[in-house]
Amino acid sequence: MLDVDVDDFGAEADSGSSSSRPTSRDDDDNSDEKPRGALTQWGSFGSKEWVGCEKTQLELEAAMYTFREHHDGRMIFKQLPINVDDLLRFPDGLTDSIMTEIDSFWRRGELFAARGFLHRRGYLFYGPQGSGKSSIVQQIVKDIIDRHGVVFLCERPDHLDKSLQVFRQIERERQVVCIFEDIDAIIKEHGEDKILSLLDGENQINRVLNIATTNYPERLDQRLISRPRRFDRVMKISQPDEGVRRFYFENKLKGEKDIERWISERAGLSFAALAEMVISVHCLGNTFEETVRTLKKMSQAKQSSEEYKDQKVGFGGRKEKD
Repeated sequence: MLDVDVDDFGAEADSGSSSSRPTSRDDDDNSDEKPRGALTQWGSFGSKEWVGCEKTQLELEAAMYTFREHHDGRMIFKQLPINVDDLLRFPDGLTDSIMTEIDSFWRRGELFAARGFLHRRGYLFYGPQGSGKSSIVQQIVKDIIDRHGVVFLCERPDHLDKSLQVFRQIERERQVVCIFEDIDAIIKEHGEDKILSLLDGENQINRVLNIATTNYPERLDQRLISRPRRFDRVMKISQPDEGVRRFYFENKLKGEKDIERWISERAGLSFAALAEMVISVHCLGNTFEETVRTLKKMSQAKQSSEEYKDQKVGFGGRKEKD
Protein backbone atom coordinates (compact mmCIF):
# COMPACT_ATOMS: atom_id res chain seq x y z
CA MET A 1 0.00 0.00 0.00
CA LEU A 2 1.25 3.47 -0.83
CA ASP A 3 2.37 5.75 2.00
CA VAL A 4 0.47 8.96 2.59
CA ASP A 5 2.42 12.19 2.74
CA VAL A 6 0.37 14.12 5.32
CA ASP A 7 2.41 17.26 4.58
CA ASP A 8 0.64 17.39 1.20
CA PHE A 9 -2.48 18.50 3.07
CA GLY A 10 -3.10 21.98 4.43
CA ALA A 11 -0.31 23.94 2.73
CA GLU A 12 -2.72 26.50 1.29
CA ALA A 13 -5.51 26.02 3.81
CA ASP A 14 -3.25 27.00 6.73
CA SER A 15 -2.24 30.14 4.97
CA GLY A 16 -5.71 30.97 3.97
CA SER A 17 -25.43 -7.13 -9.90
CA SER A 18 -28.13 -6.20 -12.48
CA SER A 19 -30.69 -4.05 -10.81
CA SER A 20 -34.15 -5.49 -10.47
CA ARG A 21 -37.08 -3.47 -11.69
CA PRO A 22 -38.84 -1.42 -8.95
CA THR A 23 -42.10 -2.99 -7.85
CA SER A 24 -45.38 -1.63 -6.57
CA ARG A 25 -46.32 -1.81 -2.90
CA ASP A 26 -50.03 -1.23 -3.48
CA ASP A 27 -50.76 -4.89 -2.63
CA ASP A 28 -48.26 -5.17 0.26
CA ASP A 29 -49.39 -6.44 3.64
CA ASN A 30 -48.96 -3.25 5.67
CA SER A 31 -48.13 -5.00 8.94
CA ASP A 32 -45.82 -2.20 10.20
CA GLU A 33 -48.27 0.63 10.00
CA LYS A 34 -46.67 4.07 9.86
CA PRO A 35 -48.18 7.43 10.88
CA ARG A 36 -50.33 9.20 8.33
CA GLY A 37 -48.14 11.32 6.07
CA ALA A 38 -44.91 9.36 6.80
CA LEU A 39 -42.58 8.83 3.86
CA THR A 40 -42.69 5.16 2.90
CA GLN A 41 -42.12 4.85 -0.85
CA TRP A 42 -40.86 6.59 -4.01
CA GLY A 43 -43.12 8.52 -6.37
CA SER A 44 -42.31 9.51 -9.93
CA PHE A 45 -41.81 13.25 -10.26
CA GLY A 46 -40.91 13.30 -13.94
CA SER A 47 -38.59 11.61 -16.38
CA LYS A 48 -36.08 9.67 -14.24
CA GLU A 49 -36.81 11.83 -11.18
CA TRP A 50 -38.15 10.57 -7.85
CA VAL A 51 -39.50 12.08 -4.66
CA GLY A 52 -40.18 10.59 -1.23
CA CYS A 53 -43.92 10.16 -0.66
CA GLU A 54 -46.53 7.96 0.96
CA LYS A 55 -47.00 5.63 -1.99
CA THR A 56 -46.17 4.10 -5.24
CA GLN A 57 -42.61 2.78 -5.55
CA LEU A 58 -40.82 0.45 -3.17
CA GLU A 59 -37.24 1.46 -4.02
CA LEU A 60 -35.03 3.53 -6.30
CA GLU A 61 -33.47 1.87 -9.29
CA ALA A 62 -29.85 0.86 -8.78
CA ALA A 63 -28.20 3.89 -10.39
CA MET A 64 -26.44 7.20 -9.75
CA TYR A 65 -28.41 10.21 -8.54
CA THR A 66 -28.03 13.89 -7.84
CA PHE A 67 -30.61 16.18 -6.22
CA ARG A 68 -32.60 19.36 -6.46
CA GLU A 69 -34.96 20.97 -4.00
CA HIS A 70 -38.59 21.49 -4.97
CA HIS A 71 -40.21 24.83 -4.11
CA ASP A 72 -42.17 23.10 -1.33
CA GLY A 73 -38.94 21.85 0.29
CA ARG A 74 -39.08 18.24 -0.91
CA MET A 75 -35.90 16.74 -2.32
CA ILE A 76 -36.07 15.47 -5.90
CA PHE A 77 -33.78 12.55 -6.80
CA LYS A 78 -32.51 12.94 -10.37
CA GLN A 79 -31.16 9.77 -12.01
CA LEU A 80 -27.96 10.34 -13.99
CA PRO A 81 -26.75 8.42 -17.03
CA ILE A 82 -23.58 6.42 -16.50
CA ASN A 83 -21.48 6.23 -19.66
CA VAL A 84 -17.88 5.08 -19.20
CA ASP A 85 -15.22 3.34 -21.25
CA ASP A 86 -14.74 -0.39 -20.75
CA LEU A 87 -13.31 -0.80 -17.25
CA LEU A 88 -10.22 -2.90 -16.63
CA ARG A 89 -9.62 -4.47 -13.21
CA PHE A 90 -5.85 -4.37 -12.74
CA PRO A 91 -4.69 -7.53 -10.92
CA ASP A 92 -2.37 -7.10 -7.94
CA GLY A 93 -2.54 -3.33 -8.37
CA LEU A 94 -3.81 -0.44 -6.27
CA THR A 95 -7.32 -0.53 -7.77
CA ASP A 96 -7.64 -4.24 -7.07
CA SER A 97 -6.47 -3.71 -3.49
CA ILE A 98 -9.01 -0.92 -2.94
CA MET A 99 -11.86 -2.98 -4.41
CA THR A 100 -10.93 -5.95 -2.21
CA GLU A 101 -10.98 -3.70 0.88
CA ILE A 102 -14.39 -2.30 -0.08
CA ASP A 103 -15.82 -5.77 -0.69
CA SER A 104 -14.63 -6.80 2.77
CA PHE A 105 -16.20 -3.67 4.29
CA TRP A 106 -19.65 -4.39 2.82
CA ARG A 107 -19.56 -7.97 4.15
CA ARG A 108 -18.76 -6.94 7.75
CA GLY A 109 -21.82 -4.92 8.70
CA GLU A 110 -22.76 -7.25 11.56
CA LEU A 111 -19.32 -6.80 13.15
CA PHE A 112 -19.74 -3.01 13.12
CA ALA A 113 -23.20 -3.30 14.66
CA ALA A 114 -22.03 -5.77 17.33
CA ARG A 115 -19.60 -3.14 18.62
CA GLY A 116 -22.00 -0.23 18.39
CA PHE A 117 -20.51 1.43 15.30
CA LEU A 118 -22.29 2.78 12.26
CA HIS A 119 -21.40 0.72 9.20
CA ARG A 120 -19.66 3.46 7.25
CA ARG A 121 -16.24 4.10 5.72
CA GLY A 122 -14.48 6.92 3.87
CA TYR A 123 -11.78 7.05 1.18
CA LEU A 124 -9.98 10.16 -0.06
CA PHE A 125 -7.95 9.76 -3.27
CA TYR A 126 -5.47 12.48 -4.20
CA GLY A 127 -2.93 12.81 -6.98
CA PRO A 128 -2.19 14.60 -10.25
CA GLN A 129 -4.82 15.05 -12.92
CA GLY A 130 -5.15 11.98 -15.11
CA SER A 131 -3.48 9.61 -12.64
CA GLY A 132 -6.46 7.25 -12.51
CA LYS A 133 -8.60 8.55 -9.62
CA SER A 134 -11.72 8.71 -11.80
CA SER A 135 -11.09 5.18 -13.06
CA ILE A 136 -11.04 3.89 -9.47
CA VAL A 137 -14.25 5.79 -8.69
CA GLN A 138 -15.90 4.30 -11.80
CA GLN A 139 -14.97 0.81 -10.58
CA ILE A 140 -16.55 1.56 -7.19
CA VAL A 141 -19.70 2.92 -8.86
CA LYS A 142 -20.04 -0.15 -11.06
CA ASP A 143 -19.50 -2.44 -8.08
CA ILE A 144 -22.19 -0.86 -5.90
CA ILE A 145 -24.74 -0.80 -8.74
CA ASP A 146 -23.99 -4.48 -9.40
CA ARG A 147 -24.80 -5.03 -5.70
CA HIS A 148 -28.16 -3.29 -6.25
CA GLY A 149 -27.02 -0.30 -4.23
CA VAL A 150 -27.25 3.38 -5.16
CA VAL A 151 -24.73 6.16 -5.79
CA PHE A 152 -25.31 9.76 -4.69
CA LEU A 153 -23.22 12.49 -6.34
CA CYS A 154 -22.61 15.48 -4.06
CA GLU A 155 -23.02 18.79 -5.85
CA ARG A 156 -24.37 20.66 -2.82
CA PRO A 157 -23.66 19.27 0.67
CA ASP A 158 -26.94 20.60 2.10
CA HIS A 159 -28.94 18.87 -0.65
CA LEU A 160 -27.08 15.60 -0.10
CA ASP A 161 -27.62 15.83 3.67
CA LYS A 162 -31.39 16.33 3.30
CA SER A 163 -31.65 13.64 0.64
CA LEU A 164 -29.83 11.06 2.77
CA GLN A 165 -32.36 11.61 5.57
CA VAL A 166 -35.25 11.12 3.13
CA PHE A 167 -33.60 8.05 1.63
CA ARG A 168 -33.07 6.36 5.00
CA GLN A 169 -36.72 6.91 6.00
CA ILE A 170 -37.71 4.83 2.98
CA GLU A 171 -34.82 2.42 2.43
CA ARG A 172 -33.21 1.74 5.81
CA GLU A 173 -30.65 -0.94 4.95
CA ARG A 174 -29.67 -0.40 1.33
CA GLN A 175 -26.00 0.16 0.51
CA VAL A 176 -25.08 3.74 -0.47
CA VAL A 177 -21.96 5.27 -2.00
CA CYS A 178 -21.60 9.07 -1.81
CA ILE A 179 -19.19 10.65 -4.31
CA PHE A 180 -17.41 13.95 -3.57
CA GLU A 181 -15.60 14.58 -6.84
CA ASP A 182 -13.05 17.43 -6.58
CA ILE A 183 -13.92 17.91 -2.91
CA ASP A 184 -11.68 20.99 -2.76
CA ALA A 185 -13.99 22.73 -5.26
CA ILE A 186 -17.09 21.73 -3.26
CA ILE A 187 -15.53 23.16 -0.10
CA LYS A 188 -14.53 26.38 -1.88
CA GLU A 189 -18.10 26.93 -3.09
CA HIS A 190 -20.10 25.73 -0.08
CA GLY A 191 -17.74 25.89 2.90
CA GLU A 192 -15.81 23.31 4.88
CA ASP A 193 -18.21 23.21 7.83
CA LYS A 194 -21.01 21.80 5.69
CA ILE A 195 -18.79 18.98 4.47
CA LEU A 196 -17.57 18.18 7.99
CA SER A 197 -21.13 18.17 9.31
CA LEU A 198 -22.16 15.82 6.53
CA LEU A 199 -19.27 13.44 7.24
CA ASP A 200 -19.52 13.21 11.02
CA GLY A 201 -22.39 15.40 12.18
CA GLU A 202 -25.61 14.39 13.92
CA ASN A 203 -27.28 13.28 10.66
CA GLN A 204 -24.86 10.45 9.82
CA ILE A 205 -26.41 7.37 8.28
CA ASN A 206 -25.62 3.66 8.35
CA ARG A 207 -24.34 1.42 5.51
CA VAL A 208 -22.60 4.17 3.55
CA LEU A 209 -19.25 4.52 1.78
CA ASN A 210 -17.94 8.08 1.20
CA ILE A 211 -15.53 8.55 -1.72
CA ALA A 212 -13.72 11.87 -2.35
CA THR A 213 -11.11 12.95 -4.89
CA THR A 214 -8.85 15.97 -5.29
CA ASN A 215 -6.00 17.08 -7.53
CA TYR A 216 -4.97 19.67 -4.93
CA PRO A 217 -4.37 18.22 -1.44
CA GLU A 218 -2.70 21.48 -0.39
CA ARG A 219 -6.11 23.18 -0.60
CA LEU A 220 -7.60 20.88 2.05
CA ASP A 221 -7.29 21.61 5.75
CA GLN A 222 -5.54 18.83 7.66
CA ARG A 223 -8.47 18.51 10.04
CA LEU A 224 -10.36 16.91 7.16
CA ILE A 225 -8.10 13.86 7.50
CA SER A 226 -6.78 14.21 11.06
CA ARG A 227 -10.01 13.01 12.71
CA PRO A 228 -10.79 9.31 12.25
CA ARG A 229 -14.11 8.33 10.65
CA ARG A 230 -14.16 11.28 8.24
CA PHE A 231 -11.85 9.66 5.72
CA ASP A 232 -10.41 6.44 7.10
CA ARG A 233 -8.15 5.83 4.11
CA VAL A 234 -6.22 8.68 2.46
CA MET A 235 -4.43 7.37 -0.60
CA LYS A 236 -2.08 9.00 -3.08
CA ILE A 237 -2.77 7.87 -6.64
CA SER A 238 0.42 8.20 -8.66
CA GLN A 239 1.07 7.89 -12.37
CA PRO A 240 0.75 4.31 -13.70
CA ASP A 241 3.83 2.13 -13.27
CA GLU A 242 5.18 -0.35 -15.81
CA GLY A 243 2.92 -3.16 -14.59
CA VAL A 244 -0.22 -1.08 -15.06
CA ARG A 245 0.90 0.14 -18.48
CA ARG A 246 1.67 -3.42 -19.58
CA PHE A 247 -1.71 -4.77 -18.45
CA TYR A 248 -3.55 -1.87 -20.09
CA PHE A 249 -1.83 -2.10 -23.48
CA GLU A 250 -1.98 -5.90 -23.57
CA ASN A 251 -5.76 -5.65 -23.20
CA LYS A 252 -6.28 -2.73 -25.59
CA LEU A 253 -3.71 -3.70 -28.24
CA LYS A 254 -4.21 -7.41 -28.74
CA GLY A 255 -2.01 -8.52 -31.64
CA GLU A 256 0.33 -5.50 -31.43
CA LYS A 257 3.82 -6.74 -32.37
CA ASP A 258 5.96 -4.06 -30.77
CA ILE A 259 4.08 -3.61 -27.51
CA GLU A 260 7.30 -3.07 -25.52
CA ARG A 261 7.79 0.24 -27.32
CA TRP A 262 4.35 1.38 -26.13
CA ILE A 263 5.10 0.42 -22.54
CA SER A 264 8.48 2.14 -22.36
CA GLU A 265 7.43 5.37 -24.12
CA ARG A 266 4.60 6.03 -21.68
CA ALA A 267 6.83 6.25 -18.60
CA GLY A 268 5.96 9.25 -16.44
CA LEU A 269 2.75 10.16 -18.24
CA SER A 270 -0.76 9.94 -16.88
CA PHE A 271 -3.29 7.12 -16.89
CA ALA A 272 -5.50 9.22 -19.18
CA ALA A 273 -2.60 9.40 -21.66
CA LEU A 274 -2.70 5.61 -22.07
CA ALA A 275 -6.20 5.83 -23.53
CA GLU A 276 -5.29 8.82 -25.69
CA MET A 277 -2.31 6.93 -27.06
CA VAL A 278 -4.51 4.09 -28.33
CA ILE A 279 -7.16 6.47 -29.68
CA SER A 280 -4.67 8.70 -31.47
CA VAL A 281 -2.82 5.87 -33.23
CA HIS A 282 -5.46 3.19 -33.77
CA CYS A 283 -8.66 5.28 -34.04
CA LEU A 284 -7.46 8.55 -35.58
CA GLY A 285 -4.55 7.26 -37.68
CA ASN A 286 -1.76 9.40 -36.22
CA THR A 287 1.75 8.00 -36.08
CA PHE A 288 3.20 6.58 -32.90
CA GLU A 289 6.06 9.13 -32.86
CA GLU A 290 3.78 12.11 -33.47
CA THR A 291 1.42 11.00 -30.70
CA VAL A 292 4.26 10.56 -28.19
CA ARG A 293 5.61 14.05 -28.94
CA THR A 294 2.17 15.64 -28.56
CA LEU A 295 1.38 13.91 -25.27
CA LYS A 296 4.76 14.72 -23.74
CA LYS A 297 4.40 18.34 -24.78
CA MET A 298 0.92 18.49 -23.23
CA SER A 299 2.17 16.96 -19.97
CA GLN A 300 4.94 19.55 -19.63
CA ALA A 301 2.99 22.63 -20.70
CA LYS A 302 1.70 25.15 -18.16
CA GLN A 303 -1.33 26.86 -19.65
CA SER A 304 -2.25 30.38 -18.55
CA SER A 305 -4.80 32.95 -19.67
CA GLU A 306 -1.97 35.50 -19.54
CA GLU A 307 -0.95 34.21 -22.98
CA TYR A 308 -3.93 35.92 -24.62
CA LYS A 309 -4.94 38.55 -22.08
CA ASP A 310 -4.28 41.50 -24.42
CA GLN A 311 -5.55 39.81 -27.58
CA LYS A 312 -8.92 40.39 -29.18
CA VAL A 313 -11.24 37.46 -28.67
CA GLY A 314 -14.62 36.27 -29.96
CA PHE A 315 -16.09 36.09 -33.43
CA GLY A 316 -16.25 39.86 -33.67
CA GLY A 317 -12.67 40.43 -32.55
CA ARG A 318 -13.85 42.18 -29.35
CA LYS A 319 -11.12 42.73 -26.75
CA GLU A 320 -12.02 40.94 -23.52
CA LYS A 321 -12.64 43.21 -20.54
CA ASP A 322 -11.02 42.53 -17.16
